[in-house]
Amino acid sequence: MAATEKVPRTYEEATTCDDQGEGKKAITSKLQTLIDNKTWKLVPKPTHQRPIGCRWVFALKRDETGKVIRHKARLVAKDYSQRHGIDYEETYSPVVYLNSIRANLAKCCAEGYEVEQCNVDTAFFYGKLGEEVYMKIPEGLRELLNVAEEEGEDDIVCMLRQSLYGLKQASRVWNETFDGHLKIMGFKAADADPYVYVRGEGDDECIVCLYVDDMLIAAKDKANIASVKAGIAEKFRIKDLGRARFILGIVINYDMDAKTLGICQRAYSEMIIKKFGHPD
Repeated sequence: MAATEKVPRTYEEATTCDDQGEGKKAITSKLQTLIDNKTWKLVPKPTHQRPIGCRWVFALKRDETGKVIRHKARLVAKDYSQRHGIDYEETYSPVVYLNSIRANLAKCCAEGYEVEQCNVDTAFFYGKLGEEVYMKIPEGLRELLNVAEEEGEDDIVCMLRQSLYGLKQASRVWNETFDGHLKIMGFKAADADPYVYVRGEGDDECIVCLYVDDMLIAAKDKANIASVKAGIAEKFRIKDLGRARFILGIVINYDMDAKTLGICQRAYSEMIIKKFGHPD
């Protein structure tokens, strides 16, 4: 992997590495999004509850060829410091089966469905927490908000108003939130897979396959897909990725006119080979 593609492992690496400041830009952008979404409220450190920690995790967003197209920064809560019954209760959260994605792509090819893709930006932040959770101030926030260090490193903490990546209950809270919205829109979960949603019948049928915050939306009519995207966008900020090309490491080659479908995982395989030092 080239030096320009090195993934930072810490906040310090991300803010000092030679990547034209892309790491720091990603952190600042993510913090601003968290602030805009009112993810937390700064409060004095509570005496009745210990704040959990947090850390930055970095990644490189790649296209279907493996080319780096964006630097990503994610603030993650340290879930190992959460205590059952205090900071969280239930945690279980399913995702769509990979076989369901393959089967639905095959169905769409055979029946001439359009297949498009979108994802929800900062998905986990839309979930409302049912528990009282306090978190230490993340690295970079003091600098962004000009919070004076002399106020004391541990005197101010974040009281979480919304869910955050890394919380034990984060996936469950997000899934409940999105599941509820799709059902309001008229979708029903399939019996065989609770994260394949169906609305309508015949030519009006629309299918949504959800994997955490990534989704495929399929229908015979593009207007049907557009209406679903608009309905989702009423509550969540989404990135419209157009025709489905790449999801879960799978490259999708779909020709509607010829009714042919090809899927492969070459980019994912090459990434694994590079990771373990066997480029040949």
